[in-house]
Parts: sequence; C-alpha cells; structure tokens
Amino acid sequence: MTILAFDVSKNELVGVRADRHGNVREQFAFPNRETDISVRLGEWQARYPRLLVGSEATAEYHRPLTEWCVANGVPFRLLNPILTKQFTRATIRKKKTDQSDAAIIARLLAQGEGTTQSTELLRPTKTLNRTAHSLLTLQKTIKAIARHTEQIGAREPSIVAALQKPQTALAEAVRLLRGLVREQTDRELQRLLMSIPGIGVTIASTLITEIGDITRFPSGKSLVAYAGLDPKVKQSGQSLHHNTKITKRGSPYLRQSLYIAAYIAARHDPELKEYWQKKTAEGKRYKEATVATARKMIYRVYAVWKRGTPYVKRLNSILSTSAA
Repeated sequence: MTILAFDVSKNELVGVRADRHGNVREQFAFPNRETDISVRLGEWQARYPRLLVGSEATAEYHRPLTEWCVANGVPFRLLNPILTKQFTRATIRKKKTDQSDAAIIARLLAQGEGTTQSTELLRPTKTLNRTAHSLLTLQKTIKAIARHTEQIGAREPSIVAALQKPQTALAEAVRLLRGLVREQTDRELQRLLMSIPGIGVTIASTLITEIGDITRFPSGKSLVAYAGLDPKVKQSGQSLHHNTKITKRGSPYLRQSLYIAAYIAARHDPELKEYWQKKTAEGKRYKEATVATARKMIYRVYAVWKRGTPYVKRLNSILSTSAA
C-alpha cells in the first residue's frame, strides 16, 4: 500500500508519499486547485494501484482533494486535527512544519486512523447544517453584546434597533438553512430517531448529517468513540488510569447535539433521569453526569438506526415511575 498524506491550506497542498508503515519516501507540494489535483493524483493512481490518501479536516480546503478521490475510487481518510496535535506533543522535538505535519498524517493513516469519506459524507447537507450552527452562535454573541451595551447605559432606540437587525437576519438565515437540511435529510430516519426521548427534528437532522452511514460502525462503542465521548485512558507500565475527560476526537457539532439531547432526556425520560441522578449522587459534576448520559443516548441512537425500528421505553422504567 502507498500512502499520500497532505497538509492542506487554502492555496497549497504539501504532502509526502509513504509506505504502508508510514515511512516517508518522497516529499512534494503543488497548488490546491482541481486541475493540479487531477493531474498529480491521476499520475500516482496509475503508478500505485493500492493507493490511500488522507489529510486533516481543514474547513473546506480539503474538499477538492476529497472529491477527486471519492469520484475516482481512491480511498480517502479524513483525520481530526486533535490526533495530529496529540502526536506532535508526544514527540521529543515537537517540530511543526507543513512537511512534518504531512509525515505525522502518514503515520496516523498507516495506523488505521481517520474516517473514510464517501459520496454520502460529501453531501452539502453537513456543510449547510454546520453553517446554521455557526450563524446561531454568532447570533447569540451579538445578543450578548447588545445586552451588555444596554447595561452600560447605551439604551438609545437607534442603537438598540441597529443591534437587533443582525440578530433578526441571522435568525432567519438559520431557519432557512435548517429547513433546507430537513428537506434533504431522510424523513423516515428522522422519525425513527425522534422516537428517542430528547431528540427533536433539529437534533435528528444533525445526527444524520454528522454520522452519515451507520453501517460504518460495527458497534455502539465505536460510534461513541467517533463522537469523541469516550474517556481518555492513560497507561503507565501495566497500569491503566481512566479520568473524567473525554477524547473530543469527533465532530463538536455531533457532541453538542448529544449534550442537548441528554439534558432534555434527563428531565423527561424516567430511565435517563434516574441514571443522571445516580451519577450526580456518585459525586459527578453536572457536565460529567451529562456526558455520561450523552453516551447512553448515543447507544440508543445506534440501536434504533441500525435495526430500523422506533425506540420503545423499557417496561420496568414505566412501572417504577407509575409506582412512585
């Protein structure tokens, strides 16, 4: 197997060619343009039949490279930047250049890291949904600024109106984008996921766009890891040490949706409410208990999605609630 690993920027692709063990054999750089990508990767594809390409997720700058690989049947794996940062911190010299980053990406690809991209994952619904999320965050920021401005005495109608305009425009943009995402997302799958307490149409759409194809995950545990909700593990000699921090190696949009779903479910679903209270009684802080509940949520998501049937509340939870 031949690995092509890229450090991607807006205008340039800096990369290395490595063997199946991640050992660098060649270094190169060329413009991040569709024509250059087509020529260079076409040459490598003809020369190396077993080709694997990969890069970090870098906004949308990696998209032309990804699209070419998917269209031409070349496996492409996308890495979370957290992985490369962790790898860099683990090295003695802690060097960081474009070429060294590409070499690290090659080593990680050789170890099987990264998410294999597909036509499903390249659909624009994920980008649209993430854009809506970013605009909503911006709207909340402007709202906080407007509130602070009023608190310090700037209550003139013209100032209040000026700060209200972008909030209204952003809210409308979020509504339109989310509506477009819902229209382009599998309606039946939305209904299935919405059968799980805590999951509404917006969260269901986010789960679908961020997870993509559920068959990529052999178990609920692998989906938990993909979401970055699995706890970090430190090993020293023969000892394993778990802590309450999570890896955060997956999509932050997916994690935030699961946090919100867990918060809602812990208030309205008897089983998860009992579970959340149990965690807090054990001394877990609010966030830690919510993360643990989010992990329970994602196992439910995996089961419902994989088997294709709606979620059914457990009978013992219903009976214990009615008895109370």
